[in-house]
Amino acid sequence: MASGMIESLAVAVAAGPEQLRPGASALRDLEKATAFAGASLAASRATGFEVAAMLLALRDAVLEHADIELADPIEGLFEWLVVVALDAFAAAGRRSVAERAAEELEQGTPVVLLTPEIPAVLLVGAPAEDALDSILARAMLLVVRVGAASLLVDVSGLADPGAAPVRTAVERLLAHRRMSTVELIVVGAPAELAARWRDLALTRGVGLHACERFDAALARALERAGLNVIRRPS
Repeated sequence: MASGMIESLAVAVAAGPEQLRPGASALRDLEKATAFAGASLAASRATGFEVAAMLLALRDAVLEHADIELADPIEGLFEWLVVVALDAFAAAGRRSVAERAAEELEQGTPVVLLTPEIPAVLLVGAPAEDALDSILARAMLLVVRVGAASLLVDVSGLADPGAAPVRTAVERLLAHRRMSTVELIVVGAPAELAARWRDLALTRGVGLHACERFDAALARALERAGLNVIRRPS
């Protein structure tokens, strides 16, 4: 990483001291190399202190061989490069955390059989569109495997059931050819959102039933599966 930065710095220095300032065209390759270094160090579990230390150590090494008239411009330049490297370091760290959280949410979202005949999905958090597609694909595999008459999808655990990724994923689910023989039972969706999904399901030839409570949804699924439902006194 340091070698690439030094090569880019040599190109910038050859363009003249006036080019050793943030935003100068001669610094573009150097800034890219610095950002790459910051992002790479984030992947290696380094700390922000270590990123800054690397840049400052490189500055000191360069100053040992720089002409006197270049000393001040190079010092100012490396202050800017520290900012560039730390910004890339922080951005890469945030992306890594977000990707890891999305992966864990995708893998950890419950897709279960409530009974041998009734699959259910318990959505939580704020999964991305790709994660939702993967989760609902797992649910459809269960539907096909057990020949389910219903699929329960509980959206009460979502941060925003009406979010764009959720809407898109539900639209794709309703378009699945296997859903023509399956009733989608949605639990916990706001009334307005449930009405929109019901209208969309109607246009796709899919049955959709909305329930406020999970026990009511399960009772409906049990009835559709032809299983006895024992109702306890309220």
